[in-house]
Amino acid sequence: MAVTAGLEELHEELTRNGHPGFRPAHGYALLAILDGLDTASDVAPRLGITKQGAAKLLQWLLEEEYVAYSDARSGDARRRPVVVTERGRAVVQLSADVQAGIEARWAAQVGERRMATARRVLEAAAVTSSAMSVTRPPW
Repeated sequence: MAVTAGLEELHEELTRNGHPGFRPAHGYALLAILDGLDTASDVAPRLGITKQGAAKLLQWLLEEEYVAYSDARSGDARRRPVVVTERGRAVVQLSADVQAGIEARWAAQVGERRMATARRVLEAAAVTSSAMSVTRPPW
């Protein structure tokens, strides 16, 4: 329930800052692209979804200008690599900042030590129960 409350607060803040409709899967996809996975075929396994699902997700990110097609050519006309745009980097940074604010507020309520323990437990659960990589923005 706490995770749900945190996500709701995060999405409300993203909407207030010009990112309506942005959801966790979009953020995970942007992090995957920042990690060098630049096509739907590459992103799909990281997110634990089909290539078609990843293509649909990337299409939304393209339409909303969070990613753009890369100028890099691989020699394979079917391969359409994408790169994260400034708008994409901004939403990742905003998400990280909002999450840090939520965690800081919660830590002030329950104590730093208990918050650190909760974070470690949730990260361990996420890593063991999901194909998604939980990573931090590179900046």
